Amino acid sequence: MKAEGVLPTIGSKYDPLTGLYNRDVFYTEAQLLLGARYDTKYSIVCMDISCFKIINDLFHVETGNVILQAAANYLKEILNPRTSLGCRADADHFILCVPSAELDIEKIIKDLDEVIKNLHISHNILFFAGIYPVDNIHLPIHQMCDRAGMALRRIKGSYLTRYAYYDSKMRDQMIEELLITGNLEIALRERQFTIFLQPIFDPHKNTVVSAEALVRWFHPIHGMVSPGKFVPVCERNGFIVRLDRFVWEEACRLQRKRLDEHKPIVPISVNLSRLNFYSTDLTEFLSLLLEKYDLETWMLKLEVTESAYTDNQVQLLDMISTFKNLGFSVLMDDFGSGYSSLNMLKDMPLDTIKVDMAFIRELEKSPRVATILKFIVQLTNELGMGTVIEGVETQTQADYVASLGDVSIQGYYFSRPLPIKDYEKLLDKYLLDTEETE
Repeated sequence: MKAEGVLPTIGSKYDPLTGLYNRDVFYTEAQLLLGARYDTKYSIVCMDISCFKIINDLFHVETGNVILQAAANYLKEILNPRTSLGCRADADHFILCVPSAELDIEKIIKDLDEVIKNLHISHNILFFAGIYPVDNIHLPIHQMCDRAGMALRRIKGSYLTRYAYYDSKMRDQMIEELLITGNLEIALRERQFTIFLQPIFDPHKNTVVSAEALVRWFHPIHGMVSPGKFVPVCERNGFIVRLDRFVWEEACRLQRKRLDEHKPIVPISVNLSRLNFYSTDLTEFLSLLLEKYDLETWMLKLEVTESAYTDNQVQLLDMISTFKNLGFSVLMDDFGSGYSSLNMLKDMPLDTIKVDMAFIRELEKSPRVATILKFIVQLTNELGMGTVIEGVETQTQADYVASLGDVSIQGYYFSRPLPIKDYEKLLDKYLLDTEETE
């Protein structure tokens, strides 16, 4: 792609930082371009930068702006103004409309790496791209961009693959996502959702000490819908906030039921997805929920994920402090899956961490994992926190985790997630039998 001109003077049609088209103008111009050159095969390319938010946090917004301007200047040099278009859609997202025959994505990524390297910024900054080869010029441009974005999301964060093409599997995934989205409201109204509970064990006392509430969807026609399919969709479209609140209430309802039956209970932990932290009535809702079912705060534990820490550290810290002041116990799920684990332990007033199951999976393959797990348990004990090791599935894994000392275990070795009735039977077996023995 040879440069044959420069962009016009920056105006309202252009992004003021980079001089590329803004998103709205790009959509209009790209539709016109594809219509005028219908005999040319085109590709839509969506690009963004790895860890751009972290770059702004570590350095300054000005540094991020320099990166964006350098990338945009490179794109303006290589885009043929007669046949190609480019825009800065928002933040670190760029979109290109390029004749497929002129698109050398490997060279573009390699050249961008070199451009950013020459800025001498002490951070590994990588560009990723998703490509949609246009097979229907009558498709709205925003849908073409959605397809390229879908390809981008498939490889974002990978260090092995820096670009991907949209394919039929992604189309099927998009159709499936639309079907899921269209059924969520009905599923919630008709109580197709339910909770399963996975017990958490104390390996030394051989008893249940708590449980985690997990959502399940039983569709009247399609049967059980995998959480791996519908939960990510709910997170993307915001429905996860309502789904989380449904799970919280079901957990409270179960606790109240057992108390009314004069049966013993253990705390149930519930997940707080990241979008919940943008709800202004979050703490009020939780407090009213406990009041409605006449429960104490120890009966409902709150789980947040480590990824929420990287999203907005200050907001999460404030919210956890509020939860603690209300009397809730707060757990950090998926500990060790991100890049801020030690910072998180330093900053967050947590009660318990749940070590990501990726560690236990490697236990029997890597002696280093055994050392890391031992260190984590010692560290959290010194900090006055509890530790739950997730994903324990074998006798060997359970024995090793138990040898680490004061630690709890969650995993298929002791119990899978159970329907409410089966969970109650297991709870009665461990807790009622224990009371009778005593």
